[in-house]
Amino acid sequence: MSINIKGTSSKPSQTSSDNASSAGKSNKSAPSSSATTGNVDSVDLTDTASRLQQIEQSLSNIPIVDHHRVEAVSQTIDDGQYQIDNEKIADRIIKNENDLNNLKK
Repeated sequence: MSINIKGTSSKPSQTSSDNASSAGKSNKSAPSSSATTGNVDSVDLTDTASRLQQIEQSLSNIPIVDHHRVEAVSQTIDDGQYQIDNEKIADRIIKNENDLNNLKK
């Protein structure tokens, strides 16, 4: 299944207008196909492309920053209850370094 989107361009391409004028000169009784379409461009999207558009739209509605989480962490810091896990931080640094080294190979 595909979706046809028409009228996406306000300006026809130079090639199609040249073809329309040359077609009109050679055969005046039959209008050219580009002249009958009213210079409308169309795009066919597959189901996958259509689904990707839907996903992109839904993702754009999700905020980048979780303000509730930021507030909770800030409150924990203010209360003096925030604990730092040195082992977890070290493990993530090592993992990031390994990932970067693997990208260079």
